[in-house]
Amino acid sequence: MFKKLFAAVGIGGASVDTRLDNPRLRPGEVLSGHVLVKGGQAAQDIEKIDLVLMAEAEDDAHDARGALALGKVQVCGRFSIAAGEEKRLPFSLVLPLETPVNALAHYGRPLPVWIHTDLALDKALDAADRDLLEILPTPQLQALLQAFDQLGWSLYQTDVEVGAARVGHVSSSLGCYQEFELRPRARSRWQEIELTLIPAADGVHVLIEADARFGGDSYRSLRMDQDWQRVDWAAELQRLLGL
Repeated sequence: MFKKLFAAVGIGGASVDTRLDNPRLRPGEVLSGHVLVKGGQAAQDIEKIDLVLMAEAEDDAHDARGALALGKVQVCGRFSIAAGEEKRLPFSLVLPLETPVNALAHYGRPLPVWIHTDLALDKALDAADRDLLEILPTPQLQALLQAFDQLGWSLYQTDVEVGAARVGHVSSSLGCYQEFELRPRARSRWQEIELTLIPAADGVHVLIEADARFGGDSYRSLRMDQDWQRVDWAAELQRLLGL
């Protein structure tokens, strides 16, 4: 009786350990792994196990930063686990194409993206487990950053903003959007340039915000369609922005 009571309040109860097969991947790829559940000192009922894709986002309206859920997968529903028993539960999760990229060298603060594991126990508080992800740039983003680098611009920092970004008829869909801030290595008419990429069925739409050195913002946009690899993006950016 006492063991069951302790387990119900989290003392000597079940535990989870999420193990990722490929924590280094790109948006749109499949994250896989398994959740290892270990029974505690007494049998327990587990209501469900969820994995939630999270990122740190900045809310300008409230001048605050916090965790934002970007996607979720249920690993399992209700089941029972005996004392000392182990269960290995496989999972797979397709990362949204708008998943923030954090595997880029820059001067800003780190951008955490992670998997949050929720273990819901019958009549008990949820336990939590957090596993960091390294999200690599998409080929399109990589091509744009390389083109800017050729033109004398470097990535300074990147942030995730709460809200939605829009390019023409296309809008971001995760409740947040990522901005990549670039700065010139030599004097330029532009003080900084910010990029936001929004994937869509007809290609990747890019919103470009260019801040003039003596005040005033200018907005441009472009689309990277299925033939984007044939484009000289350095020449295109030079034409579009006068770099």
